[in-house]
Amino acid sequence: MLEVKSLEEHKVYTERLARISFFYARKYLMPLLPGASISECIKGHTPLLYHALFHSEARDKWDDPESVRILNKAEELVALPPEEFEEEMWSYIEDYSHERAEQNYPRGVGVAAPASWHCGSLTYDPPSPKRPPTWVAFHIANGVGPHSIFESPDYLPKCLELLMAECRVRFGADTLTTSTWLNDRPRWQALFPKSWMENMSPLADPFIPGWSVAAWGQIIDSRGCVVPEREQELRATGKFRYQTRSSHCTFAELEAHLATLK
Repeated sequence: MLEVKSLEEHKVYTERLARISFFYARKYLMPLLPGASISECIKGHTPLLYHALFHSEARDKWDDPESVRILNKAEELVALPPEEFEEEMWSYIEDYSHERAEQNYPRGVGVAAPASWHCGSLTYDPPSPKRPPTWVAFHIANGVGPHSIFESPDYLPKCLELLMAECRVRFGADTLTTSTWLNDRPRWQALFPKSWMENMSPLADPFIPGWSVAAWGQIIDSRGCVVPEREQELRATGKFRYQTRSSHCTFAELEAHLATLK
């Protein structure tokens, strides 16, 4: 039987995310983003600040004093080779990382879904001027950790049905959209109608990740631990197995498709 990860495992998770953030930024992101500083690479394209150190509660998660301190140190050490840069940066934040892990363990990945999540392992944003007025964007977390969101074949369809029902009543919405690495996985694609694949954003070359689990979630398992094989693959190649891709479909299309899965 799967068990919720321990505090010690959560500390290891925080360390692994921090270490891969430092290494990946120094070795791969700087060549991919010529002209970008190491601090820009770390804060914009790794999970260090928001997910590893959980600076999400700061009014500006990039500019709180601890983030600034860490990013300034990275600028001081940027001339070091990637392996040395990783070691020096981890040494610099180790005590602080453990402190943050202890503070945030009760709401850690695999321990509890964010309190703001509306629909099981899904949540949604209100309509935005950035999108058509009847569209809602949704996000994915793991609300059933340490189990996988795919473990029960009925679970995600029910989450999607609840999301559509709420958004239809609250906002008059009729279309949903999301950007996630899961859009590159057949198991996730199978939950959606043909139009989801037809509307999928193209693969990028090169693919440059953002800072969120929309890209980095693929190296984290259902218990909220970094998967060693995925981390090592990323270290060795600099390439993610799956890309963050966007798609959309109407509620009517998705409801018709979900009915065929019952």
